[in-house]
Amino acid sequence: MFALLITVIVIAILFDLVNGFHDAANSIATVVSTKVLTPFQAVVWAGLFNVVAIFIFDLSVGNTIAKTVNTSAIDLWVILAGLLAATAWNLFTWALGLPSSSSHTLIGGFAGAAMAYAANDGGFGALGFGVLKTEEVLKPLLFIFLAPVIGGLIAFIIALVTIQRNFIKKMFFAALLSFITVFASWFYKDVFEIKIQMIWIIGIVLGLFLIVYIIYQLVYGKRQSALRESSMYKKLQLLSSAAFSIGHGGADSQKVIGIICAALLVYSNMEREGKVDVALPDSFKVAEIFQIKYEEDGNVKKFKPQRYGEINGRPFMLCNDTKLFDISKGEKIKVDDSDMAIVDGKEVDVKEVLVPFEIYSKTKRVEKDGKMKDETSIYDLSNDSLVFKGGKINKNWIYASVFKDFLDEKGKLKESYKIESKFTRETTPYWVVLACYLAIGIGTLMGGWKIVKTMGTKITKVTPLEGVCAETAGALTLFTVSQFGIPVSTTHTITGSIIGVGATKRLSAVRWGVTINLLWAWILTIPVSAILAAAFYHIILLVK
Repeated sequence: MFALLITVIVIAILFDLVNGFHDAANSIATVVSTKVLTPFQAVVWAGLFNVVAIFIFDLSVGNTIAKTVNTSAIDLWVILAGLLAATAWNLFTWALGLPSSSSHTLIGGFAGAAMAYAANDGGFGALGFGVLKTEEVLKPLLFIFLAPVIGGLIAFIIALVTIQRNFIKKMFFAALLSFITVFASWFYKDVFEIKIQMIWIIGIVLGLFLIVYIIYQLVYGKRQSALRESSMYKKLQLLSSAAFSIGHGGADSQKVIGIICAALLVYSNMEREGKVDVALPDSFKVAEIFQIKYEEDGNVKKFKPQRYGEINGRPFMLCNDTKLFDISKGEKIKVDDSDMAIVDGKEVDVKEVLVPFEIYSKTKRVEKDGKMKDETSIYDLSNDSLVFKGGKINKNWIYASVFKDFLDEKGKLKESYKIESKFTRETTPYWVVLACYLAIGIGTLMGGWKIVKTMGTKITKVTPLEGVCAETAGALTLFTVSQFGIPVSTTHTITGSIIGVGATKRLSAVRWGVTINLLWAWILTIPVSAILAAAFYHIILLVK
C-alpha cells in the first residue's frame, strides 16, 4: 500500500507538470500576441514567477480540494482514479488546443471516483453522496460561471479607466479602484484569513501602475504619441504578466498540494485502522488544526485552539494568539504581541513552552432519526484522545473547559457554530509544497503553443494596453479569490478578462463562435472528468 501512495504522489506531481504546460498559455498568451516577449522569453518569465508564488500564498485552496470528499471514507485507489481521469482529460483538451480548466478536471475526477467507490461499497444507501463534501464541490461549480464574469468585469472597468484621455479623471478612478480593492481585502482579512503580505502585494501592484502613469504624464505631457504610449504599455505588460503568473502558480499548485495531502491523510487513517503494513514516515505526515467559526453581532469570528501543554505542572492552552487558558484555575491570561504571558508572577514565552495542538478527524455515516447522516469525530493527534464527536465535546478531555462558551447545556456546539479543520504550511511536509511549485514552473517552461494561439488571437485581437488590463484583472481576481479558499480556474479567469477588454471596443470584436466552443468545453469538464474517473476506478477494481 505504501508503494501505491508513492505512485499517487508521483502521478499528482506529473499532473502538476501537465497543468503547467497546459495552462502556460494563461500566463503568456497576451504578452506573446502583443509581441512584448518571444514565446521562449515568455515561458521563462512565466515559469519563474509561477515558482515565486511559493513565498506568497497559503494553502486555502489546497484545503478546499482536499475536503472535496471525506478522506476518512475513501481509499488511495479513489485518488489514483481521479488523477488518471484528470490527466487524461487535460492531455485530450491540450491536443485539441482547448483551454479547459485543470481545476475543475481535478475536482470532477476526484468526485467521480469517490462516487464510484460509494456505489461499489455497499451501494448508496450505505454511504451515498455523504462521501462528497457538498459545500466544497458547489464552490468551484459556482465559480465556473463567476470567475470569467468577475475577471471580465474587472478588465472591462480597468480598460475603460485606462482609455480615458483626461489624465486627472484617469488618476482619480484608478486611485479609487485601488483604494477599494486594498480596503476590502484589509477589512475582510480576519474573516477569510487573508495574509498581510497578500494585501501588500495587491497594493504594490496597483501602486506601481499608478506611479508609471504619473511618471509618463510628467515626462511626456503633451508630447504623448501613440508609439510612446504603446511602448509604455508593453513595459507594463511585463509587470502584469508576472503578476498573473504569480496568481496562476499560487492558485494551481495548491490544488495538487491538496490532492497529495488528501492521499497522506487517507494513508494515515488506514494506518490507524491497521490496514497497512508500512508505517508512514514522519517526513510524510500531515497534521490538521481546527477552529470554531461563529457569528457575533453580525461579524464572523473564529476561535482557534493553537498550543497546549503544562506550565509549572498545570495544563494550559493558547487560543487566538492572545488568550492563555489556565485549566486548573479556570482563568484567562493575556498574551502580548511578543508571545509573553505572566504565569504565577513570572514571564513565560508561551510558544516556547507549549506545543502545537494538532488533530485528525474521522467521518462515518450513521443513522439518526431514520436518516443517514455524517458524523465527524475529532481526535487529539498526540495521544488519540477524543475531543469532539458529532459536534459534542468529550467532557473527560482535560481541555474541554476551554470551549464552554461555545457549547449548550448538553455539551454540544451551539446552533450555527461550526467546526472547521484544515492543514497549514506549518503542518504540511515542506517537500510537498516545494515539489508542486517546481513542477508547475517546469511545466510552464514546456509551454503550450496550441492554446496560446486560441487565447491570444482567436478570441479577440489584443493590443498591449488590453493585454495589461486583462492580465491585471486576472491577477487581482486570482489573488483575492484564492485567499477565500475558492479553487477558481485560471483559464476561465484570463479568458473572461480578455473578453472583457474586447467588449470595450464593441461586442462584435469578441469572436463569440470561439467563445461558445470554450464555454462548452468548460461546462463538460466536470461531468466528463467524473465519468472518466468512475470508469478508471472500475477498471482498477478489475485489475488490482
